[in-house]
Amino acid sequence: MPIRTPLNVQPSSSYSLAPSSIEDIDFAVYKYVDEKLNISVDTNEGWQKVPVIYSLPERAYQIKNNPDLRPNGRTLKYPLISIHKVSAVQNPANKGIYGVNIPPFFDYYDRGGSIPITRVVEQESTAKFANANAIRKSDGGQNINRQTFPGVNKNVVYETLFIPFPTFVEMTYTIDIVTEYQTQMNQILSKFHTHTGDPSVFSVEHENNSYEAFLDSNYNINFKADGLDVTERIFTAALSLKVLGYLVGDKDNQNTPIKVKRQSAAKVRFSRERSMLDEEPDFNANRKDKYRP
Repeated sequence: MPIRTPLNVQPSSSYSLAPSSIEDIDFAVYKYVDEKLNISVDTNEGWQKVPVIYSLPERAYQIKNNPDLRPNGRTLKYPLISIHKVSAVQNPANKGIYGVNIPPFFDYYDRGGSIPITRVVEQESTAKFANANAIRKSDGGQNINRQTFPGVNKNVVYETLFIPFPTFVEMTYTIDIVTEYQTQMNQILSKFHTHTGDPSVFSVEHENNSYEAFLDSNYNINFKADGLDVTERIFTAALSLKVLGYLVGDKDNQNTPIKVKRQSAAKVRFSRERSMLDEEPDFNANRKDKYRP
């Protein structure tokens, strides 16, 4: 019997499904800030894009791979946006319509899969049943008129696509903003406010995966300078970003396919029980065998 779960009608052969990992969530946050916001500010060298880095790598690595961040090999060049992950919590309250965990079920091929996401009619197998029924109605193909007579094919084969049950996590990130001037800080913060909307709820995406993000509008702007005659003074602000993510599959550690296709049975038949425990049939005592017709 077909599964009665409301499913996507997209053909499973063309259904694109990418695994979702913690690294994918990190990339989604970085791409949103670096590419989608694409923040630029006024600098001493004109209107320039603000560099965005994930975490803050070692100084030697920065000098070698991104010398623009440390032009003199010592101090960082501002303005700069840095993103780093603060915490990750597995929250069972974000399971959606599924109230409990659904473990994978393994068939003869041990392929796994827990929940169905799309179901379509498997045209080739269904057509074979329809042709067989038409030939059967036409006395083995002798009566062509009966073979082409319209009819309802009740033997429909469905192809269902299964995926592992997702694990829902809440990831918290801190977006550190460092500038030389107050004007630069204002330009960067304005982009965060206007682009994320009110309330600040938006989506971050990476490789066909979309995650819901929440930006905390409460933050402080700090000014750091040892004295009025110092050559380096900076403005800093730290924004908190929470992302509701999900993990599907284990990528390189995945032992089973990320998506599994299964076909339903077009017809279920039960073998007839013929043996009657060596009892004589009541309806015909003269029969010599011990089986019903």
